[in-house]
Amino acid sequence: MELYSLKMRASNSKDGIEKHISGAEKIVSEDNIGTYVEALLTRALHHSKGKANFINLKIEKVNKEDILYLDSLPVSTVQVDTYQAGLKRVVALLEQMNIANAKEIIKKINATYNTRGAILLDVDTLERLEPNQERGIRATYMDADNSSMSENIEVKNHYNEAIVLATKVAYAPNIIGEICISDDPDYITGYVASKETGYVRITKLKEKGSQEGGRIFLYRGELSAVPSCLDYLEKQKV
Repeated sequence: MELYSLKMRASNSKDGIEKHISGAEKIVSEDNIGTYVEALLTRALHHSKGKANFINLKIEKVNKEDILYLDSLPVSTVQVDTYQAGLKRVVALLEQMNIANAKEIIKKINATYNTRGAILLDVDTLERLEPNQERGIRATYMDADNSSMSENIEVKNHYNEAIVLATKVAYAPNIIGEICISDDPDYITGYVASKETGYVRITKLKEKGSQEGGRIFLYRGELSAVPSCLDYLEKQKV
């Protein structure tokens, strides 16, 4: 059975300002395309961030031999009472990765709120490395093996989708970690992930009802290696 990549991006544009509503992607068999397309469109039209007035849906054939299979990162959970305590745990985890600029990096999350993708950040110089800082970087072409419709894809499963993305990103060339805070107002759990720490869920990283959120890919290495990192994040099927 042939495999296809499905990508959905939904937004709401008003007065020339585009607001991201929802995004999702799957790698599915040909006979499941219709079911997943319907589910993704339903999600785009019924989201806590509002109703989309623009939906982009892309369907693309995937060659099985191009897929890289990775073991999912090990998972742990850190319980905190406040988002301030959660952010302190993020700093501690970054310091475990031998990142000296941990507190400055946390402040960079604010810069991602209006970015459509993630920041690619040099952890030593704090330089943003994305070619287009308005667009940011999107990790794409990924899914869990044996994914099935037993999940309710119409409703975002933050954990399932995040562990797939975090695992792919952790194996990118020169990426030493990732920080993510969801922009979903109903979801306040975020994470720090790397090959060394695994996928560390932190139960509170923002206030309930906040639509602020962001993602930072933590890069360490020569600038000449950035193109290969971007190529993996945006094109490698995982």
